[in-house]
Amino acid sequence: MSNEDFSKEEKSDVGNKMHRQKTITNTANKKQTKKSKLLSNPDVKRWYSNVARGSIVTAEVRLRRLGGFCEEHEMTPTELIQIGLKDSKAIADLLQDHISGMEEHEKAPQYIKTTITAVKSWLSHFDIEVKRKLRISNVDSTPTLQDERVPEANELAELFTRARLREGAIMAFIAKSGLRPEVLGNFDASDGLRIKDLPELAFVKGEACFLKKPSRVMVRKSLSKAGHEYFSFVTELEEKWILAYLNDRIASGDALGPEEPVIKPLSKSAKGKFVSSAIIERDVRNAMRPRFKWRPYVLRAFFDTQLLIAESRGKVAHDFRVFWMGHKGSIEAKYTTNKSILSMALIDEMKASFLRCQEFLDLEKEQVDMLEEDMKDKVKDDVERLSGDELVEVQEYVRNKIYCKSSTGKK
Repeated sequence: MSNEDFSKEEKSDVGNKMHRQKTITNTANKKQTKKSKLLSNPDVKRWYSNVARGSIVTAEVRLRRLGGFCEEHEMTPTELIQIGLKDSKAIADLLQDHISGMEEHEKAPQYIKTTITAVKSWLSHFDIEVKRKLRISNVDSTPTLQDERVPEANELAELFTRARLREGAIMAFIAKSGLRPEVLGNFDASDGLRIKDLPELAFVKGEACFLKKPSRVMVRKSLSKAGHEYFSFVTELEEKWILAYLNDRIASGDALGPEEPVIKPLSKSAKGKFVSSAIIERDVRNAMRPRFKWRPYVLRAFFDTQLLIAESRGKVAHDFRVFWMGHKGSIEAKYTTNKSILSMALIDEMKASFLRCQEFLDLEKEQVDMLEEDMKDKVKDDVERLSGDELVEVQEYVRNKIYCKSSTGKK
């Protein structure tokens, strides 16, 4: 090997060493998140995975609460277990003092409860049982929600007027079909409502349409909070929002196959093709703010409240309302036992009941109709003020628009 070749090899090796050293340094400098730090403990990871098999959302909440508790008391989860194994009274005292401290800082009772539940769950993973009765003041109260109410007709109309197509479709699914945000897109965006979950949706001449009214929206077992399959229906105004959104996607070049998401990510760089429930809720909040301070979940409460009113007026059976909300009940038991098959007579009765409920769910329709009437009256007044020449110009413009539509095959 020549000196020149040796020199090149030596420089290359030095460069590689520098590159490796830089990579190691950059990796070491990366800030470890609280979650990753907690899950680096094999016992915590095992506990978290066990809880997640029941609900990934519950696992995430409990992990955060456990982390916050340990941080507050300057200990690790392992040190917490060591205290519990040595002295059951000490661990009970620690939890009781923590409740007192959180109440002094005016933390919400439900927040305190979820924290204590998380710590108890972690302790029970090591067969440590806290036998002492730990009381939380006003545990069932929700002070942050005490002034919350469902929207009125004019507010609902304004809310949907403020919304963009995707936001409007999301809100319609929640407010008018009663779907939970997690149905449209689950916690980690690995699944969500798919085109195939709208069985009466069809594509005719490149446009989306519903073949039956009211059409069904199916909620698969994997998306159901209660762990069972069920279905709800789509209202008249909801149908318009869904079709407007889907047809806009078709016009943008989306191929809406059976497995495609009904609600898709806005960003092309998104990791998956579904949207997470957090993003779903964010979109609803964006449509509401700053005009309305409601939580996104108030729209599902609207669905429940309006059906309750419809039930009180004899429009719908109680069991139907429970089923459409995704709760367990007699219809759900029959649907599950019969392997997701109900008689056509029962389905037809459910459809008829839902149609009778539409006036309660499409509450803003009267507001929209009034607005359309006002617009018609305004146009009529404007036309009456036109001169003869101006009227001829308008008629010629309308004829040209009709000719353009007919020549392109549009109706």
